[in-house]
Amino acid sequence: MNAAAIAYDGENKYIRITDIDEQSSQYISDDPVSPAGQLLDKYIVEENDILFARTGASTGKSYLYKKKDGKLYFAGFLIRAKIKTEYNSAFIFAQTKTAQYYKWVEFMSIRSGQPGINSQEYASYRFLIPQKEEQDKIATLFSLLNQRISTQSKIIERFESLIKGLSESLFSQRRRFMTNSGNNFPNWEIVKLREVMSIPEKKKPAIIDKNKLLTVKLHMKGVSENDNTETLSLGATNYFSRKKGQFIYGKQNLFNGAFGLIPDKLDGFLSSSDVPTLDINHKKLNGTFLVCYFSRESFYKKLEGLASGSGSKRIHETTLLDIKIHLPSLEEQAQIANFLSVINKKLETEKLILGNYIKQKRYLLNQMFT
Repeated sequence: MNAAAIAYDGENKYIRITDIDEQSSQYISDDPVSPAGQLLDKYIVEENDILFARTGASTGKSYLYKKKDGKLYFAGFLIRAKIKTEYNSAFIFAQTKTAQYYKWVEFMSIRSGQPGINSQEYASYRFLIPQKEEQDKIATLFSLLNQRISTQSKIIERFESLIKGLSESLFSQRRRFMTNSGNNFPNWEIVKLREVMSIPEKKKPAIIDKNKLLTVKLHMKGVSENDNTETLSLGATNYFSRKKGQFIYGKQNLFNGAFGLIPDKLDGFLSSSDVPTLDINHKKLNGTFLVCYFSRESFYKKLEGLASGSGSKRIHETTLLDIKIHLPSLEEQAQIANFLSVINKKLETEKLILGNYIKQKRYLLNQMFT
C-alpha cells in the first residue's frame, strides 16, 4: 500500500520497513499505526508470507508473518513472497539469515542511485532445499533457538529497566543506605567536580604507538583499545599518555554516553586531546560512584547544553569541572557503587550469553545451509 500512516484504529496495523526490528526481524508492535485510505484485502499479510525490503539501506531485510502480529497491511517499499504450502516457510525464511544471502543482497542491490532489489530479482535467488520432513526439523530447531534469543533479550531489558529505576531512586536520595551500625549516613553535599577532580599533567610520548591507543565508546559501552588503527591517520593530532583509574570522556560525545574509567590493562595507553582524562581525588570521590552517577541518561543527555564552539561543539575539561553534583560520604559512595556494580556485572553476563546464542545461530545457519 502506498498510504500514509495514521493513528492505530485498534484493528488494522501497518507494517513498514522501519517496523521490522534489525536484530530479531520481528514486527515491532510497541506503537502500532494504521494505514490511511481504502483497506484492500490484497495488501493483507497472511500465514506463510515473507516480506522483503526492496530499496534503500534496508534492502534485503526480511520478515516472516506470525498470527500474533494481528491484521497487517504491508507498505509500498516492501515486497511480499507467498510461500507454497508444500514448503516450510520458516525454513525458507531462515535462508535470508545466511552469509550466502547477505552476499547475494550486496551484489544484487548495486544501483547507480539508491540500492534496491525488485520482485523479479528476489524470485531469482537460488538455494539448496531438502525434503519437507527435514525442512520441518531444521525450522523447529531454529524456532527454539529464536525463542531462547527472544527470552534472553527480554531478560536484558528487565535488567536495564531495573538498573535505571534503582539509579534514579538512589541518586535522587529516595532510597538510602545505612551504616553498618544501622545509623543514617550524613546528608549529601553539593560540590563542583573541581573540588574532587583535577586536570592531570599532560605527558606527550616521544613515539606514538598505534597499538596503544584508547577509544571511549558511545552509549555507555566503556573504554577499550582502539580497533580502527589500520586506517587511522595520526596527522598533527596531539596524543597523551593516560593512567589507569582516570576518568576519560569524549569532548564531542560526553552527552552520548562516551565516558568511563580507564581499566588497569590500559594503563599507559594514549588518547588524543579530544578524549581527555581527569584525575580523581580518591579521598573524596569513588570513581565507580562517579561513573554510576553520570550513567543516568536523564543526567548525561543534559550535558549537551554545556558544549561550545563553532562546527563540532565540545565540552572542555574546565567546563566539565564546573558541574555541580550531589555527593554523599565516601562510605555511602562505596555502598552505592558496589551495589550497582553487582547488578551491572550481572547485566554484562546476560549480554554475553545473548551474544553466544546469536553466534551459535549464525554458525548453524552457515553450516546447515552451505
